[in-house]
Amino acid sequence: MAKAESRQDSVHVSYTISRQEILARLQDPALLLVNVMPRETFEAGHIPHSISLPVAEVESKARRFFPDSDREIVIYCAGPT
Repeated sequence: MAKAESRQDSVHVSYTISRQEILARLQDPALLLVNVMPRETFEAGHIPHSISLPVAEVESKARRFFPDSDREIVIYCAGPT
């Protein structure tokens, strides 16, 4: 399970998204998958099409990674299993 967030009318919506839904939407350009584990863990294995943004770097780099606030963002902290 992962947390997903989207903005609707300037309101953040947070909910849990299933592994099956993530896998079904891997090619969806509206979905941004973010792995917040350390970079070494990301390099050892991650969900295809996800980006690495270690939790320690979120505050300093989030605006660069999330410039489009209309995208649905899925944050996860485990490998692709």
